[in-house]
Amino acid sequence: MFFLTFLLMGAAVWLLWNICKNTGDALDKQTAIQYELVSLEKKLEELSEKLESSSAGASVVKKTNAPVSASSAGTGAVDKQASSDTVNINTANLKEMTQLPRIGKALAQRIIDGRPYSNIEDIKRVQGISLDMFDGIKASITTG
Repeated sequence: MFFLTFLLMGAAVWLLWNICKNTGDALDKQTAIQYELVSLEKKLEELSEKLESSSAGASVVKKTNAPVSASSAGTGAVDKQASSDTVNINTANLKEMTQLPRIGKALAQRIIDGRPYSNIEDIKRVQGISLDMFDGIKASITTG
């Protein structure tokens, strides 16, 4: 009986040691993968910035001082002076979209995925764009 108990205790210790060893190895591999993902993400951001700077010929952010009519803005409001930068929501890239107030990367990507927009009112169909948010950005966006 004593020998059987000793044998079972030895087997349990051996199993626990194997589990600990394998768990440690798996944790080391997971940590290495996380570091590699961070490194790849940085390289991807650098490449996208290089690509954006090399394709700067077609500018989508433009300075406008012309009056915006109610028909072109699609707001039904009286003409008003737009004196700030406008972002074309049909052609702007992720970086330009995130320059809009209260627009983060995830929401900017949803706006890009929802293209094309025939007028600025269409942006309200994007999940995450509330009426308050639309009111805050409508003076800064255009569709063409």
